[in-house]
Amino acid sequence: MVRDAVRRARELLAAGDQELAHEILTLALDAQRFAAQDVEAIAVAEATGMIVRIEAPSGPRDAVERRIARMAELTDGFDADAVREARAFAELEAIEWVHLYEPDDAIVLVDVMRAAESFASRHIGEDQPLGVRQARGEAMYTAEILRRHLGRDRHQVAVGLETLALTLTAESDERLRHLRIAALYQAAQIRYDSDDDVESTIALMHRVIAESESLPSARALLHAASLRLVDDEIGRGVPAATAIAHGLRALDLPVEPGFETVTEQARHLDRVLERLPDTERDLAAVEHSATLVDRYATCASEDAREAILWWVLRRVREDAGTAADRQVLAHTDHAFATDTSPATTAARVRVASRLAELTSRLGDPESAVRLYEQLDARFPGHEHDERLVVPLALAMVDRALRLADIGRRDDALAALAKVPHRYATAAGVPGVPAAIAQAMYWRGRLLREAGELVASRRVINDTVDRAAPDTDADVRLWAANSLFSVWQSPGLDSTEIDSALNRFADLFANDPDVRIRRLDARRRLTQSTRAAERGEREMAATLLQGLVAAHADSDDPDVRDTVELATENQRILAISSPTDAVPASAGEARYRDLRERLYEADRAVDDGKPAEAERILAAIAADTGADPDENTVMLGLAALDVLGGLLLDAGRWEELVAVARSAALRRPGLDTRARRVHARGHLRLGIALGRLGEEHAAIEAYEALERLAGGATDGDIVNAREVAAYNRAVMVDGLGDPVAAIAAYDHVLRIHDLSVDSAERRLRRVKTLRNKALLLTGLGRLPESIHAHRLILDIAGAFPDAEIAERGRKSAFDLAACYTQLREYRAASDLYTWMRSAHHLGFARDELASITRSAKTAARAARRARQ
Repeated sequence: MVRDAVRRARELLAAGDQELAHEILTLALDAQRFAAQDVEAIAVAEATGMIVRIEAPSGPRDAVERRIARMAELTDGFDADAVREARAFAELEAIEWVHLYEPDDAIVLVDVMRAAESFASRHIGEDQPLGVRQARGEAMYTAEILRRHLGRDRHQVAVGLETLALTLTAESDERLRHLRIAALYQAAQIRYDSDDDVESTIALMHRVIAESESLPSARALLHAASLRLVDDEIGRGVPAATAIAHGLRALDLPVEPGFETVTEQARHLDRVLERLPDTERDLAAVEHSATLVDRYATCASEDAREAILWWVLRRVREDAGTAADRQVLAHTDHAFATDTSPATTAARVRVASRLAELTSRLGDPESAVRLYEQLDARFPGHEHDERLVVPLALAMVDRALRLADIGRRDDALAALAKVPHRYATAAGVPGVPAAIAQAMYWRGRLLREAGELVASRRVINDTVDRAAPDTDADVRLWAANSLFSVWQSPGLDSTEIDSALNRFADLFANDPDVRIRRLDARRRLTQSTRAAERGEREMAATLLQGLVAAHADSDDPDVRDTVELATENQRILAISSPTDAVPASAGEARYRDLRERLYEADRAVDDGKPAEAERILAAIAADTGADPDENTVMLGLAALDVLGGLLLDAGRWEELVAVARSAALRRPGLDTRARRVHARGHLRLGIALGRLGEEHAAIEAYEALERLAGGATDGDIVNAREVAAYNRAVMVDGLGDPVAAIAAYDHVLRIHDLSVDSAERRLRRVKTLRNKALLLTGLGRLPESIHAHRLILDIAGAFPDAEIAERGRKSAFDLAACYTQLREYRAASDLYTWMRSAHHLGFARDELASITRSAKTAARAARRARQ
């Protein structure tokens, strides 16, 4: 009966049904009498081991010990080697679970450590069967690792690991050999990090490498030890090119030809090459990458070939690349030229396409055209393969552009004209409509550049009609680009340019995609400039105001630059004369002189002369402090504003205090332009005081900004207020008053709710919610903490962003911990299940393993709670 239960339980565990497997095993063991023969005793031990593996991570220690004691009772008198081994492995399950679940409870770890020590002491002797020796070695290794984790004397831990390795010297079993190597490596690492007999430690690392060479399962240990030797020699002054020989030798050893093993070997090469100076890395990368590619290009394993292809692709960024990268791509493309496997096709296409693209980027469009033509011929029928159609459609567009680069414009136009028809049947594949729209955009643009204006207008109209209504921003972008290219063309008449500007406004003025919003900001600026050139100053001012109102809250650098230009144009329109006549007064002449000095300071910054810029700006600020003219005072404030920004970027906090205070307090009561400078002055003053350790003074500066900005709607002022409110809350938090800090964080959230959402504001809200949630948890206000964590996860789900995702991952774990503390085990279990599929949060492999373990624990707790 027990043997049948073990067989059925294995099937259930393989299918993921741990609960039913546990139930079947428990019933079988509860009904089991004393074993009657060896096979029955082995089955009892195996069943016990399986139950212990399920129960040990979350069950009480004494319950696990009772399971093991009953196993010993039921199998008493059976001492065949196979039975002793089965009992040993069953008992080992009560120890080894800590490696998978990694509990942080010191009491639990001490209990497991003592159990491991007891196990090892009860199974001493060379006459023990192999399986028992294996289990004893694992237990001894675990005991030493736990000692290190618990902060025991590092030297003694290293000695313990070396002792374990010594006891395993004569073993030939692969599992025990691996264990010996792992013990040697851990001992060497501990000694090296503790500066404990470094010379002997290096000798240990050499021993690790020597013993790992003939053991494929120890490749990761060999790689780690070889890199430690590389770093040690570089630290001793050995040239990196010489030192990396230790790491390179590891690449000569054969590995099992699988995807993971080959990828690990290739990544080891990456880690080796990272040790080289930038000036030496490219040449070495070409040489050693080619060697690795050649090793696997003709390998029988499709997984190995695919692994090396994707590794090559990951090495070369899509938006960059060097001559060395091109050499690696070219070598890889050639090495895989005879590979016809469907399993590697997608990767081979991308290698060939990336090679052509990079060849063009490096200044050889003619060779790029040849490569693209070969690519098209090598993969016939790709239009009907969803894996290949997008990269090859884009390759065909790029081929056309390279034809234009080498003077074959007619061929380029013909190639672009074919794209919509050639890929029409694949229009339902994501990415293909964008490639078609891109081809149409370039065809319209090239026709215009060729002087075929009628044909160009027809193609541009078709592009806009087809792409503008699309729900995919990647498609709409090409319609927007088409209109943008029209108003950027100086050869077209004014009516056509105005028509393109107006059509863009009708279609895209409110488009949410940031790439299109950049074009919209430039569209508004262009229209205002054209209005000013026609003498329509009021229209120009209205357009500039619309630009600022629509885009002032953007956190995109390009949009902000355009807004800054618009703001400067507003100032010019406000005070400049409508002609280039001689200044009407001495005051106007003084204004223009000061403005020119501001421009001079800007040029000094652009030329990399910040000291000169600071001198000019300080002089302007000093010259304008008491001036009666508001516009002149504004120039002085602008100088202080720019000077404050330079000091902030340089981290010169004491100087910034004086400049920021002057900017914050000079001539209150002026217009919005001045209030923006005042707001930034208060913000910078708070930052500088905080950096100087004057927390209370910094809080006062932030609170002064809050009073200044209360009720403001101007984007710059609102943004300064929001940043200041967050900084103030963090300061209050740091002073150790959690209740006041929570109130401060609530204020941050309230004022952010008043503003239009943006990436910068979302990140600040998430940071605020994280800090607040941690305080609430510390105060035991778990339901409120749960609410904050859920808000973070909602934001992270709606707006993919690396920094938000990072905090989302932490909040997911913290939320699960809150549910567990409240004994809401079902909610915790459901959350862990969701986390496993929350790809947008980017959980790392070790985090996913932890989630899987925690999900099982929560599910068991939920079941127990229902009983």
